[in-house]
Amino acid sequence: MRHYQSLFIIFIFALGVTGVLTVRQFQNQQASAPKDRVVQTKQATDKDVEKLSIRSAEILDNLAETGGAAKAQKQLEDLLKSTDQYSLQDDPKSNYIKKLTACLEALQSYAHGNSDEKALGHVYPDYVSAITQLKKEVPDIQLSEPTQYQWFYAAAASYEQGRKQEGEMTLTMVGDTSFGTYPETPEHLKFDNVFAKNNGDNLYVFKNCLPWFNSDDFTIINTESAFTSATKAENKMWRIKSDPEHVAFLPASGVEAANLANNHTMDYFEVGYKDTLAAFKANDTDVFNDGMPLVQTIGGIETIFLGYDCRMSQFSADYLARIEREVKQYKRPDNLVIVNMHWGVEYRETPVDYQKQFGRAIIDAGADIIMGSHPHRLESVELYNDKYIVYSMGDFAFGADPTLLSRMTSMFRLHFAKENSEVVMKRMTIVPTLENSDGSTTENNYQPLPVFGKEAEKIVNELVRISTPVENGVTSYDYFDPFL
Repeated sequence: MRHYQSLFIIFIFALGVTGVLTVRQFQNQQASAPKDRVVQTKQATDKDVEKLSIRSAEILDNLAETGGAAKAQKQLEDLLKSTDQYSLQDDPKSNYIKKLTACLEALQSYAHGNSDEKALGHVYPDYVSAITQLKKEVPDIQLSEPTQYQWFYAAAASYEQGRKQEGEMTLTMVGDTSFGTYPETPEHLKFDNVFAKNNGDNLYVFKNCLPWFNSDDFTIINTESAFTSATKAENKMWRIKSDPEHVAFLPASGVEAANLANNHTMDYFEVGYKDTLAAFKANDTDVFNDGMPLVQTIGGIETIFLGYDCRMSQFSADYLARIEREVKQYKRPDNLVIVNMHWGVEYRETPVDYQKQFGRAIIDAGADIIMGSHPHRLESVELYNDKYIVYSMGDFAFGADPTLLSRMTSMFRLHFAKENSEVVMKRMTIVPTLENSDGSTTENNYQPLPVFGKEAEKIVNELVRISTPVENGVTSYDYFDPFL
């Protein structure tokens, strides 16, 4: 009898232990389960949907303007959590919330770096259809409807954040830029008048570029202008002058530095040049020029920017020898030397012979990449000895191109890392861009427009077309487009 009692006690004890383990497992599961999800108990009202649409639009803009910064990502996360409170049925309001949520989740997936590039493009058409259906069923509802560009810019900012790699740094470089025109420009097309007509502020010019300018480590523009109030100019056809106060556009938009090595910085003589240097200093924006290199530590990598005005009338064997000597002076395996060349022939789509000779010699001297300007249009891109020569980045926000002789341009994103004490280029990506944002093909509103879809494809195809004839021409370009 005692034997059976002992067995019974052991059996009960085992059940107890098993029960305790089960409870602990349950408690552990509860502890590890998300505690911030809201039980779906609420039917969405018209006001709920309106507020959700307004908040979504605000977050899209915040993502774009900050380059996908952590605070904006947290706002997106909180908004997605808030949608869990609604009990979603088979009705237009519920369908709208579902499709909006799917688009917002696509943005979030980009930031996490684990998404198909086309994630937003897959769900966006259904979101547009849901808006149409809801407005048809509830005509009085007031929805905030972000444009496709707003979705694109928010997605791009998140995508750039998600693509970042530890130990890697990103530079953004763009072509010819000025915030002023030449005196003979028709009054209605002068930069200052267009700027005033559009109620311009410090973010006006680069408003659409913020997803990229604010998600990189350093942004550099080619500033082709004197920033001065001086009136005495050189006796030449094109004299370009910008208001010194407009340098403030740069720090406001995430631009850290400007290249001054070109044929217009001195248009208003030494007085204008001194005014230019003072204006940039007052706005805490770095500059570099021939004989005035810029040395910066960016993402832990010492980076040297060299600039040269080397147009057809300037180049010579002695000039090339000096550039090579200066590149060799600065270049080490563990640093980065970027050479800006203002060269070539205006509106030519492929480089002339001296550009190819100079470019390859400068690369052989140790330069990590050459970024070109002056032709006022995109020009061929060459990959020489595994290093890029971008012969011309094209005009970007160029006040001296009032009639848009070439609208196609691009941002160039350069990604570098230090591996085994040596700086290596990981990749170059581009952002296809139009020089103006209002759709005009003849009048510039001086506000570059990064584009997607067919417009982006045209620019990429143009780069392929003009690069193909060049030896080592680059015919494949990496760019983000969720919609094509």
